[in-house]
Amino acid sequence: MKKITALLLALLLVFSLTACSNKVEEPTVFTNEKPADLTTASTEAATTEAPTTEAPTTEAPTTAAAVPETIVLTDNVGREVELPYPVTKAVVALRYNNELIRACGAIDNVIAADMNTAQDREYWQNFDPEQVIGKSQKALNYEKIIELEPQVLILPANGTYQEAVEKLDPFGIKVFVISGYDTFDFDNQIDNIGKMFDKKEQAETFKRYYHDTLNYIQTNLEGVPKKTVYWESTKDYKTSFPGNYYYNMIVASGGENIFTDKPEGQSDSTVTPEEIVLRNPDFIFKHITPNDALKGTGVYVAPSLEQREETIAAIKSRPGFDEINAVKNDNVYLMSQFGHGGASKLIGAVYMAKWMYPDELPELDPDAIFAEWLEKYQGFKFIDGHFYPLNK
Repeated sequence: MKKITALLLALLLVFSLTACSNKVEEPTVFTNEKPADLTTASTEAATTEAPTTEAPTTEAPTTAAAVPETIVLTDNVGREVELPYPVTKAVVALRYNNELIRACGAIDNVIAADMNTAQDREYWQNFDPEQVIGKSQKALNYEKIIELEPQVLILPANGTYQEAVEKLDPFGIKVFVISGYDTFDFDNQIDNIGKMFDKKEQAETFKRYYHDTLNYIQTNLEGVPKKTVYWESTKDYKTSFPGNYYYNMIVASGGENIFTDKPEGQSDSTVTPEEIVLRNPDFIFKHITPNDALKGTGVYVAPSLEQREETIAAIKSRPGFDEINAVKNDNVYLMSQFGHGGASKLIGAVYMAKWMYPDELPELDPDAIFAEWLEKYQGFKFIDGHFYPLNK
């Protein structure tokens, strides 16, 4: 019996030692925390165990790099307009506007223009006179515009832009105001052209050309007594008053318009010869256009020498004008309707400044600046006769 008991105790001791040598798992403890290593472990396992064939490495574009489908710009009359981006199909009224667009390298995106622009077959060979959008910005052919299906109609502030919005909005055609003659809103308008047509680099280059020229004039004329100016359009005795874009051109040239105020009882911009004589300008600047051009418009071909000489003689022979300083000192000059308006009337301002202040502006070369405008920014050779006379 004692032997049996001893044997049982020995077996029990062996069993206990064997059990202690094995690892005993601890009970699982549940908490409210997410097991962070679970996802990681799963991901790593998937990476390790996944087949070696990899998916294409094309990644979705980030938001920062995405190209917008539209762009919102503020036009010349303060309207915020949402346009397709970039604009690739525009119709444009006004030669000045088409010139600015061409200066920024975007003219291929203009599919049609007005007749006042398209009439100049040499200068605007890309526009078909049979496909014009109207005679001018004030006489638009909406049926033709709708037929052409442009993304946007561009026209100046002196055009029928409000009517155009009403007529074209139902057809999804945007209306945007750019006034290529507006010297004082140049930067905004060139920025708009650069942005809408995606030509920002070209627009910046053009802006530097413009500002480098005007800055030289403004810097050199600081503190210099101003010469007084009578400016006249292609129509006799029609001038400009403050706020007008021709008035602003005179300001940019460093001159002072004799009509800083509208004469009492004046209903429009036509003045009397007596009022001009009374105000006695130092300089007279008259606009002229070739006889075969549409009235009041400008074309690349300059007025003939005969027409220029006759116009100067006619001004000097007006009743009482022999008493005016400008006539006495032979300071009567002509600017063509085409030439003066280049680069938002920069070209006109440059010639006027040089005529009035030759000693103060020794490095100002109007012909070179005009040539750069035509050759670099318009793609046409320089042509004489748009400004007369050049030298006494």
